[in-house]
Amino acid sequence: MKVDYNDHTYEVKDISFREKREIWRGSMTAFPVGEDDDIKPKEYYELLDKVEKLSGLTEKDYVNKDGDPLGPGEVDVLLQAVYSEYMGLAKKDK
Repeated sequence: MKVDYNDHTYEVKDISFREKREIWRGSMTAFPVGEDDDIKPKEYYELLDKVEKLSGLTEKDYVNKDGDPLGPGEVDVLLQAVYSEYMGLAKKDK
């Protein structure tokens, strides 16, 4: 599966339905709905760690289109983009 982020395409592993369910469950604790709708930082970063593990991305993959390393915040945004692709939330070009 390909994920586009910041003018660069990243190749990530396809995941199974079971793995999507695991990520979905993690998102329910990271992004609670109800009286306390604030994102839970600890659970959010645990979710991104799970996405990273399932995606197959490693430190060597965290480079931009010019081969320069991504900063920590950019890695998080990339992993959020991978999460969105896995969950079917990414915007699709028509």
